[in-house]
Amino acid sequence: MFHSRLSATIDLYSNTTDNLLLANAIPATSGYTTQYQNVGSTRNNGVEIQLSGTILHSKDFSWNGSFNISFNKNIITSLGNQQSFTANSGWFSTTANPNDYLVQVGQQVGTMYGMKVDGFYKVSDFDATPYTGTYASQYPNLGYQYTLKKGLPNPAAVLSDLVAPGQIKYRDINGDGKVTLDSDRTVIGHALPKFSGGFAQQFTYKNFDASIFLNFVYGNQIMNANKLEFSTQYGVDGNMLSIMNNRWKVIDGSGNLVQKQPDANTVIGIGPDQLAALNGNAKIWQPIRTTTGFYPSSFAVEDGSYIRINNITIGYTMPRKWTTKVGITTLRAYITGTNLATLTSYSGFDPDVSTRRSSPLTPGVDYGGYPRGRTYTFGLNVSF
Repeated sequence: MFHSRLSATIDLYSNTTDNLLLANAIPATSGYTTQYQNVGSTRNNGVEIQLSGTILHSKDFSWNGSFNISFNKNIITSLGNQQSFTANSGWFSTTANPNDYLVQVGQQVGTMYGMKVDGFYKVSDFDATPYTGTYASQYPNLGYQYTLKKGLPNPAAVLSDLVAPGQIKYRDINGDGKVTLDSDRTVIGHALPKFSGGFAQQFTYKNFDASIFLNFVYGNQIMNANKLEFSTQYGVDGNMLSIMNNRWKVIDGSGNLVQKQPDANTVIGIGPDQLAALNGNAKIWQPIRTTTGFYPSSFAVEDGSYIRINNITIGYTMPRKWTTKVGITTLRAYITGTNLATLTSYSGFDPDVSTRRSSPLTPGVDYGGYPRGRTYTFGLNVSF
């Protein structure tokens, strides 16, 4: 269009892939529960758009640009004899931690699966009664016993400790009055983006040239498993993330114990008004002390959208009237910066990450991902 100043390419596609290899369920009477079979099927529908053209052009200045964007919708259409199963990314352990991905007909690949987090338990969630039991003489300042109010979902099946003020609160998805892994895990995120693309520009002004390339991703989620491990005290000597600075406190500023679970059936603490006032500014739960803190949950799922300044190059070409005097046809000096800045709300090092990926079914996990480096390159292009 416009005498070749602008060109556009639009591709529409619908692509079905069959005979994908997966562990298909078979009758247990065979001696096995699964067998690898070519029975999986997925479909991808999408559109890709590319625009390129000359934005400005004069005797001394030119500005060219190109832009592309891709939309893709992925869906699982067949899993053989089964309608769904769960997969484990293996970031912690393939056996000791619940599976964190759902593979289901009608869902997309990379569907994250876990518990929904609704903040933490407050003092108002408990009945506080005067305590005169076994530990009264040992902890004389902890004069109240805390018992979860009737009607509130009981999380005993997913917490290693008796439920207490300041503990993480998981949502009772099915509304049966208790929280369990089997009944209350749900879809908590998707690793595949809604769209992605890039924007490249080239500039020239007399003997100077410059280029800049940005790329972007929107609408994907990241399973930030670092948050699961480093917000707990399973490793009692380990440091935690700074987000735990504003945690629920069981020790006051003077070092006095204000809340404790002395046995499997008892939670005691200071008076409810005092305990609530002490933790009035708490923004997150008290650290979990066992591997139940590693259970996949919405707490670990973050928006992975970003815009990255991928590289910028600035160059200068010496005038030929100077270079030809020493037998050089072209002499260009340049500097290139790579990974200069990333605009994102993701709290990890790099939103473009997928570590500990045990299979193509579990993308988008960040666990110990090394940060991407920023580099600068200086160079000369010489032609004789």
